[in-house]
Amino acid sequence: MLEKLVSAILYILPAYVANGSPVVVVRLIGKATPMDLGAKAWDGRRILGDGKTFEGFFSGIALGSIVGLILIALGNPASYRSILEPLILSLGAMLGDILGSFIKRRLGLKRGQPAPGMDQLGFVVCALIISFAIYGLPDWFDSLTVIILLLVTAYLHLGTNYLAYLLGLKSEPY
Repeated sequence: MLEKLVSAILYILPAYVANGSPVVVVRLIGKATPMDLGAKAWDGRRILGDGKTFEGFFSGIALGSIVGLILIALGNPASYRSILEPLILSLGAMLGDILGSFIKRRLGLKRGQPAPGMDQLGFVVCALIISFAIYGLPDWFDSLTVIILLLVTAYLHLGTNYLAYLLGLKSEPY
């Protein structure tokens, strides 16, 4: 069981990096161009808001993909079936995060307001769905491993967000 969980965490690592790196990169480069360019949806609310930027989107995909390529260079401990699989996981994570922001805006939640479950798991669920749709189920896949992976992801997400808050990278600790 532990071996499957380690494989699952290594497998999803590009998505973790893709999801977590934009806040750091945008802060470092000091530039943030909102993906919705300030546009509003049919409900009068921003489509995504200021938190989803082109710089964050592309840097997340790039850094997540690089982490996956490093794993492949180290002998592929994540068991990727294609050199493009880390890119797909990273893209899926970023799309899941964008979808979460879109839904939060439709619900009337402002940037930074919590949406328990969606905030912590939306990116990883979307990454897995897209990757599984393209490549099929990985060797580590079973329902218990996925449940534990989602629990680990939720706690890691909460912990890394709190750390980013303490470091002044985020204005909320969640």
